[in-house]
Amino acid sequence: AQIRKYDDVLLKERERVFDFYNQAFTACSWAQVPSYNVEGSTSSFHLYPLRIKNITESQRDTIIEKITEKGVSVNVHFQPLPLLTVFKQKGYKLEDYPVAYNNYISEISLPIYPQLNNIQCSYIVDSVLHAVNEVINNG
Repeated sequence: AQIRKYDDVLLKERERVFDFYNQAFTACSWAQVPSYNVEGSTSSFHLYPLRIKNITESQRDTIIEKITEKGVSVNVHFQPLPLLTVFKQKGYKLEDYPVAYNNYISEISLPIYPQLNNIQCSYIVDSVLHAVNEVINNG
């Protein structure tokens, strides 16, 4: 049933949320917003992986905790493969993949689904701004 609504409703609404976040975070010097307008590809806007420049894994985890305390569910969607047991057992070492690790420690995926209205998006943005500013300014 949802596939019939994908192009007309679901995709457009996820893109609206994605654009809302981009408008809010583009002005922040600490934010690296995800790219989605790449020639030859089309985004499904199913994730909003916000990256926070120059933070540690511990700071990222604290930011996630503070956002969660506000009732906003966030996650980390991208883990370097050497963190997974099967790859560790095969001898892969995280220190051999510094770019992947840096992307991992700086990324927080924000909620993005069609039912989020602009008031809820504003609350999410405010929760992120508050948490990041608290951690960066107190760290």
